[in-house]
Order: sequence, then structure tokens, then C-alpha cells
Amino acid sequence: MRLLAGIFLIMATLIVGAYLYAVDYPYYKYSHWISGQDKDRLYEISRPSEITLVPPNLEKISVYKEDYVQLWKGFPLRNSLIPMPTRHPLFQTVPIVEMQGKTGTPNFGIILQDPTGREISRVYTLPNRLYQDQSQGQELFKLPYVRNRILAKKLDEVWKDVFSYKVEVKDKPIDEMIYDLYIVHLRSKMLPKETVKYGLIKNGKQALIELRSPDKDYIVELIMTMESGSIFSYVLKTEKNKLESMNLRSKFLEAIVFSPVDESIGRFLYTEFKQLNYARQIDQEGMLYLFSAWSQNPDSVELLKEMIYFLERGQNTKKHLKILYTYSFKRYGKTYTTRKDVDEQDNPEIILQRGIEIEERENKRNAELISNRPPEAPVLSPEEKINSYLKKAKQDKSKEAEDMVVH
Repeated sequence: MRLLAGIFLIMATLIVGAYLYAVDYPYYKYSHWISGQDKDRLYEISRPSEITLVPPNLEKISVYKEDYVQLWKGFPLRNSLIPMPTRHPLFQTVPIVEMQGKTGTPNFGIILQDPTGREISRVYTLPNRLYQDQSQGQELFKLPYVRNRILAKKLDEVWKDVFSYKVEVKDKPIDEMIYDLYIVHLRSKMLPKETVKYGLIKNGKQALIELRSPDKDYIVELIMTMESGSIFSYVLKTEKNKLESMNLRSKFLEAIVFSPVDESIGRFLYTEFKQLNYARQIDQEGMLYLFSAWSQNPDSVELLKEMIYFLERGQNTKKHLKILYTYSFKRYGKTYTTRKDVDEQDNPEIILQRGIEIEERENKRNAELISNRPPEAPVLSPEEKINSYLKKAKQDKSKEAEDMVVH
């Protein structure tokens, strides 16, 4: 009897133990996976930081009301519509063109400087990209039971949760554990390593990621949004101890919107540029029209040439030309310069190339002048000169006879 009771007790203990193991095991694996303590073929992630689990609160963006709205105009730079100062006495604009490989589409941006030439803000766009299905990055998410629960979430909901969802590591339903693991995995893939804080802005329409800045006087932020499965983004750099710069940050974060690249917009901007008077065409305002139009079609060498042509006839354009000379030289091996009386650059290769192009231009112009010059009269000997004079005298005498009137 005692034997049976013992066997029964052992079986009951095993059953209860198996039950408790089955109940507790998912949480055990979940807690070890999400903390980076346990790595196996199903789920592997580095030990996450505190902000990877719980997004820190972003500071409230101050509202800035522009006093001189008429001095600003929205210009598209690739996929971002950015307000830029036109003929504004407090700001200078300098273009940014960053090469992405020898033939890749460059990144476009703009630097804003104060009247002394000090940079107080910069914004540049990044190429838009398609949202990738990151769920294939872990074997766990390939399991039908797990994958069905991931796919049950709408894409827009997942996108917002990446930047706002708080992961609390505690015992919870399996579906919530799966979603926690998925969100942490997405953050490990989507957030740059330099991330300091992140969150949602503009009523959840855009995500803001503050990045670690090598210059402690500046804030560097990555702003992203997702529309129709495409991710649009730009980078904003702000001098945090300067009121003007912080005001520009508020203005940009509020006003910048995303839109697909459209060459027809570029053609429209070029038409508007042609309607400006000459003084405005050679000013930074004209540069903004052409630069914006060029950003919609970076393969247009003619727009690049025209920008350089007009900037070479303006004032205080050394920084602008240096950037465009450098890009065109790296991309095409030429600077497309048209004048030799502009400020020289500090790159000896570009200085040499400009000299070559100016010399070629002058030689071509001289050749055209020579080809259009009327032929010179042949040199005559003394005897030929006398015969020519006699011939001309006879012709004049004959003409006088024809013109004589008899009364």
C-alpha cells in the first residue's frame, strides 16, 4: 500500500513539475532572450541598453513663430520640402552635395550661416528606402505560430511602436512576449548605434532619433517617417547654445515634410529661376532655385553647369563654388568653370583643372574669332599696284561718262 502511495506521489510530482515547467518555460526563455543572457538558434540579440527596452521621453519641441514669413520659401531637396531663406539679411545658405559612390545619387542638403559665416544649422536628406521585413532575421519569427501573431499587427502600428512601445520584462501572455521580442529585435536593426534617445513627434507622424554628436556644441537628429511602405528621412544639426539655431530647429521640425522625387517639379523651379532678374539669379536666391531643381535630376550636367556659371558672376560665392567644383571634378573630371577671375580653391588638382579648362576655352574662342575674321587682301608687288591703280582709274572714268547729263 505504501509502495502504491509512493508511486502515486512520484507521478503526481512529475505531472505537477511538468505542468509548472510548461507554464514557466516560455517566460524563462523570454526573459533570458530579451535581456541578452541566452542566445540560441531561435533568438539571438546583444544585451540591450535601457533605452532599447523603454524609449526615453523626448523634450517638448518649442513653438517658433516666424516674423518674416515672406523671406522664406519651401524648396524640395530630393524627397524633402525644406523652408529656406531667400534674400534674408540674417542668413546665408551654402549647398551640401555628398558623393555616394562614383555614379550613385548624392545626398543633398543646405547649411545656414549667420552674417559672419558661422554655421548655425544644417539639414540634409537621405535616400528613401523600402521598409524591410525584419522578422526574417530570427529563426523564432519563422515559426508559424509566432509569425502569424506578428503578421496580425498592422505595419503602421508596428512602425509607431518601434519608437514608443515600452517593453516591461515580466510574466505576461505569450502573444505579448512574442511582440516584445519582435519590437526589441526591430530596434536593434533600425536604431543607429549612436542613438541617445528617440520618440515620436508631430502627433506620431514622424520619428525623431537623437544621435551622439562628436561636437558637444551641436545636436544631431535623424527624422524619419514611413509612407506606403517607403521610409523617408533627413538629418538635422543644431547648435544647442544659440537661440537662432534652436529657433531654426523648431521651424524645420515643424515645417519639413516628405514627398517623392519629381523631375516635373525641377522643371517648374527652373522656369521660375528664368523669371528672376539677373541680380537675383546670381545671388544665393538663384542658387537655391537651380540647386533644388538639380536635386530632382542629379544626372543633369546642364543644370550643374548653369549653377556654376551664375555663381561665378555673383558675390561672396567662394564656398558655394568650392563645393560644386569638388563634386563636378570627382564625378565628371571637370569643374565647368567659365571665368578665371573668381577666387581660387585650395585643392591643387582643382586649381590645375580650372586652369586647363580656362585655357581650352580661350583657345576655342580665339579660334572662332580667327575663323570669322574676313580674309586679308593679298600683298601686291609695285608693278601689280600700278596696274591696279590704272584699272581703277579707267573704271571711275567710265562711270563718270555714264553719269553725264546732256542738256
